[in-house]
Amino acid sequence: MRHNGRAPILASQMRPEHLNLRENEPRMAVCPDCRTWHRLTRSMIMPHRDGVAVPKDGLRRYRDDTAPHKPSTGRRCSGSAQRIDIDITPEEWGEQLLAAETTAAGRRTARPIRKPRPQVAPAAAQMPAATRPLREQLAEHQQSDCTRCKVGRCARVVELRQQIRRTTQIAAAPAAPIYGQLRTALRDHRATCTPCTNGEPCKVGRRLTARMTGIAQNHLRSGPLMRSA
Repeated sequence: MRHNGRAPILASQMRPEHLNLRENEPRMAVCPDCRTWHRLTRSMIMPHRDGVAVPKDGLRRYRDDTAPHKPSTGRRCSGSAQRIDIDITPEEWGEQLLAAETTAAGRRTARPIRKPRPQVAPAAAQMPAATRPLREQLAEHQQSDCTRCKVGRCARVVELRQQIRRTTQIAAAPAAPIYGQLRTALRDHRATCTPCTNGEPCKVGRRLTARMTGIAQNHLRSGPLMRSA
């Protein structure tokens, strides 16, 4: 086997994971052209093929016309018979391989990155009564034949959802005492009122809900509610 005419590659300049210099094992190296492992013979990479299909020229490879074509696994790789100058000892190669593996392991984080869990939307029964008119408007708009909703985001839907979110935040931590009193009164009223329990608010329930909605809307227009001392 004759070398391919290229300058020899020093083993000390190769990546340690592209060599195998372990004792009691055949010496192997990665071909610089096709990036596949091959055995070293007389410090040269064994001849091999790169796997690229060779186009058929219609000529037979044998003089005998009755002999079949010999199948080809590709053309000869240019990295065949590449000389590898082993200028390091197996111990030095092992140290370089260990250092490379340690560096690669240091780049990988041991801390798992967890994705935040999506927040589950509260049920309609858990939403404050002040958001009911807004939710009804949102449901009515989504059921309508809105061309903007079909194409993408609708400004009306975004505005309603923002109002619902802000109103919910106010109801979750009300700052004005009157808002808390109205919410308590509405909850006590619904516990004893049959129409309100069935989802058809009575006159008193509608009045309490309207007052709570007015307080929330005033808060959205004027700013934060004053905290009680």
